[in-house]
Amino acid sequence: MTAFWLIVGCMVFIVLAGSFRRRVGSAVTDLTVLVGLFALLTVGDMLLGRFIDTGEVAWTIAAVIAGAFALDALYGLMAPDRQKRRNRALRTLTHRGRA
Repeated sequence: MTAFWLIVGCMVFIVLAGSFRRRVGSAVTDLTVLVGLFALLTVGDMLLGRFIDTGEVAWTIAAVIAGAFALDALYGLMAPDRQKRRNRALRTLTHRGRA
């Protein structure tokens, strides 16, 4: 249950950081990617849970992933210029892969 509240707290922090930077769209995009990763993690845990006892490892991994996204949001608050350069570099990298 602690991991659940940690994940919820990280998600709230991501939204607050995005609204503070006036980039709510970026925060919603991060949350969408985060929820997608949680879905993949859940499916993987369900599949592995059929064969071995996974315990609470999925919650731990989800909390670590949410924490990483929250740290990224904090980094965006502290160094917005570097965050913009990183986003631009990622955008050019993904556009190169499509062509």
